[in-house]
Amino acid sequence: MIEFTVPGFAAPQGSKRAVKLRNGRVVLLESSAKVKPYRAVFALVAREAWTELPATGAVAVELCFRFPRPKSHFTSRGLIRPALPLAPTRPDLDKLCRAALDAMTGVVYVDDGQVAMLAASKEWGETAETLVKVWA
Repeated sequence: MIEFTVPGFAAPQGSKRAVKLRNGRVVLLESSAKVKPYRAVFALVAREAWTELPATGAVAVELCFRFPRPKSHFTSRGLIRPALPLAPTRPDLDKLCRAALDAMTGVVYVDDGQVAMLAASKEWGETAETLVKVWA
């Protein structure tokens, strides 16, 4: 098993849109400009933690996406207001997982289709970060 923490805000990997180039080729573009830098940082941290060749068998992945609370969640005395969501409602958890699993492709495992078990959560934290555990 390996464990690592990816610093920064997690970016959801949403839908792709097709764009036709002048030469007639069609390319797919990410709907979010933030996902590419997030996946690059994620892959770099994963590469530092995973020192072996990418796994070829089934893997299990646990992801915990942490987001800092917005200022509106606090009173003027610094206390958390009552009746707030227990966890962030956006971005969508499945889209966050998609970006994280794609970032580990070719680094931790050959293809994200090898992920046989996935546990994921979103929570409030002190800083924006993604906690990752992988069993291969």
